[in-house]
Amino acid sequence: MLLLLWPEEPPLQSVLQAGASLGVCLPSDSRLPLSCGNPCSGAARVLPGSCQPCSLIVTHTSPFPRWLSPGKGLQTQQQQQHRCQPMPASVPHPSCTPIAASRAASVLKALPWPVTALSQLQGLPHFGEHSSSVIQELLERGVCEEVERVRRSERYQTMKLFTQIFGVGVKTATRWYQEGLRTLDELREQPQRLTRQQRAGLQHYLDLCTPVARPDAEALQQLVEATVGQALPGATVTLTGGFRRGKPQGHDVDLLITHPEEGREVGLLPRVMCQLQSQGLVLYHQYQPSHLGDLGRLARQSHTMDAFERSLCILRLPQPLGAAERVDTEPWPDWKAVRADLVVAPWSQFPFALLGWTGSQLFERELRRFSRKEKGLCLNSHGLFDPEQKTCFHVASEEDIFRHLGLAYLPPEQRNA
Repeated sequence: MLLLLWPEEPPLQSVLQAGASLGVCLPSDSRLPLSCGNPCSGAARVLPGSCQPCSLIVTHTSPFPRWLSPGKGLQTQQQQQHRCQPMPASVPHPSCTPIAASRAASVLKALPWPVTALSQLQGLPHFGEHSSSVIQELLERGVCEEVERVRRSERYQTMKLFTQIFGVGVKTATRWYQEGLRTLDELREQPQRLTRQQRAGLQHYLDLCTPVARPDAEALQQLVEATVGQALPGATVTLTGGFRRGKPQGHDVDLLITHPEEGREVGLLPRVMCQLQSQGLVLYHQYQPSHLGDLGRLARQSHTMDAFERSLCILRLPQPLGAAERVDTEPWPDWKAVRADLVVAPWSQFPFALLGWTGSQLFERELRRFSRKEKGLCLNSHGLFDPEQKTCFHVASEEDIFRHLGLAYLPPEQRNA
């Protein structure tokens, strides 16, 4: 968690405006020790554990975050370096782990000024020797040869290709690469290698690799909302993930379903999926029942997974007539395949589920770490728990969660860390 502090120059009003626009807490006590410099030419001081991080979609520091955290294919190689020796020349510096790169990129995204000199990052957290050298090279040359070398490598290109298949993670893609597979056609020739989920992902590969635009995400929400309303009047469907954070596009659509009468949501999802299937809208789905248990078990729930009932889907989204043809190309089909996750949460856990499923992943990681390290509490998508008192905080909204943590509320648009 970060508190950005600047000296009196530039003028306090402009600093306050910059801080307010980013959701950054500024010092109310001028006696706090500040480092020398200013946002335009010097260093900013960051006090860990003082405030929540914030990042907008439009940043002042692009393309630095993209170079520091360029994608899953590169992260895959970073993860493998701890297991496979010796290291190939195309693998990045060992100090730059995926989480370290993501944290450094997120700090850059939150800065309210463009970075023109490495000295501006002095005192900021998560900038080690490697990330600093990457930025220095970008400032001097406009490119980073190390990152470019990785991106050009066969391993990176293959890992990127395979991990874009729905149902294929880093472990599976690595095994295929080590076995000599390099193309999608080679996978199609060996269907016995693939799970049902992976076969569906390969079948609809082009659609699923195409970013989902916001209009399509909202159209899918309306389609599911109508089906949910027929199955259980009064139930709500909320669009979460990057779209709730204001992003214009994403790789899938996350929909959170609940009902204001606790317990009415039980058994809803199978009925919804049955109706969607009867309409011919389900290309693939994997149902996972809920594992909601006692309070203690939920308090120990993993940071990255929750126990909600869900269906991992590929849905058939009808396309408007205006999109039926493209100039100088073959006609478009009247539908497209879209990845969607339908998740059902009880009303009492809905604010926590909404916070968790809104993301971003790194924002949630840091918020939960702050809860644990600074407050001694356990935060996950099911609740905010006091492990010593063995109690759970009751909330009615996301704002209540931030209040219990002693943090100013950040709207979803400011959680793109």
